[in-house]
Amino acid sequence: MYSFLKKVLGTIVLLYSPLPVNSLSELLHLPKGDIERRLAELHAILDIPKDIYRPLRLHHPSFRDFLLSKDRCGDSKLWVDKKQGHGTLADTCIQLMSTSLKQDIYGVDALGVLVNEVKSSQVEQCLPLEIQYACLYWVQHLQKSGDQLHDNDQVHQF
Repeated sequence: MYSFLKKVLGTIVLLYSPLPVNSLSELLHLPKGDIERRLAELHAILDIPKDIYRPLRLHHPSFRDFLLSKDRCGDSKLWVDKKQGHGTLADTCIQLMSTSLKQDIYGVDALGVLVNEVKSSQVEQCLPLEIQYACLYWVQHLQKSGDQLHDNDQVHQF
């Protein structure tokens, strides 16, 4: 249970933009029901909306500081190593993009279409929030992890 909570809470505190439970589930490859059950008891620290499309949010930013500080947290079962967490998020973002993105994902069937010519409703319909998140933030997570790029690594293959 500790490792599950550490993975989910660690992700929540490291995200650059909050995600709903569904998207968090897809990003982490964890069953949505398991996340909902484990977080149900954490209403004191998390805003868990009834609307499944609204993102999970921390009530207090100090909880982020607590989990990311080895000294303050004091429990290695819950402490989140910031670099390692960002590395894991970079990996999951790249995996998600690798399996989800494809040529002409918006179905515009025309080469050279500019991004500002694609309607936002089309983006939302074709790209779930977790994929939008991965596309926007994988680089930042990779930078914060301190990992180096290498030939034939996951990023190179992507």
